[in-house]
Amino acid sequence: MSQRLSELADSPSGNGTRHLPNRTRRSESIPRRLVAERKYHLLPVYALLTTSDLAREGIRNSGSFRFADHIYRNEPSGRFGVGRLLDRVLLRLRGARSMRSRFFHSRREILRAVREMSGAASGQITVLSVPCGISRDLYEAAETLHTTEPALYENVRFIGIDLDGEALELSRVLTRDHPLFDFRCADALAAGSLPNGLDAIVSLGFGEFLSDGLLYDFYRRCHSSLNHCGRFITSAMSRDRISDYLARELAELYTHYRSADQLVELLKSAGFANVRTTHDEVGLQTLAVAEKMT
Repeated sequence: MSQRLSELADSPSGNGTRHLPNRTRRSESIPRRLVAERKYHLLPVYALLTTSDLAREGIRNSGSFRFADHIYRNEPSGRFGVGRLLDRVLLRLRGARSMRSRFFHSRREILRAVREMSGAASGQITVLSVPCGISRDLYEAAETLHTTEPALYENVRFIGIDLDGEALELSRVLTRDHPLFDFRCADALAAGSLPNGLDAIVSLGFGEFLSDGLLYDFYRRCHSSLNHCGRFITSAMSRDRISDYLARELAELYTHYRSADQLVELLKSAGFANVRTTHDEVGLQTLAVAEKMT
């Protein structure tokens, strides 16, 4: 990661009072809450975990874009030596490895969609990530195309939408060598926030913080924004007992878990067809690709 990107990633969040669905923490002090609830056994666990950069970010900012990107990059870091070692252990937990699999899923399916659509249409192909966080999946897809298929690369436009301006700035820094990137600050849940005429939409780690009703509405908007035969790339997560316990107790991170059947039902009810699902090697992620046929 470049020096500028590292500086931005380590800087305090500038979200103000805007509501981000993934910021589920409500307590001003986790240790004070643990004492009030007489969960004294978790205090040394909390102290130890905060030496890990991954855990500290998760505790401070719930499921932030930095938290997800740390898992995607899979580069351990932390304080006092022990923090780095602990970070390495946390990155190997089933929950972290499963989250990382959705990143590989996104990158793989973006490339597949672009390559298959390039043979069916002569116009520009547009791929949207929403909310994009740090758009590492779009960036790596662009890097791959630029290196291996430069003619196709020139015909693909990438768009990232996020409510967090800091995530957008990090994405601009990351993709600064790729001119066909466009980043916009908008609420993914607001009507009219998604452009029309899209060929592929990627949305990862967002539905886990939405109720079924809100997720259905979001899926409907994605469906409406896609071209005929456009693809929607997404995922859902099942519960891992250890990761979920630590997330709830020490980070107040509350997640909506869904099975493959539940995800497929939501996608089909929103109008998608040809829903294809697989499971990651850990068995916690349902990786899905759906098409707009009507």
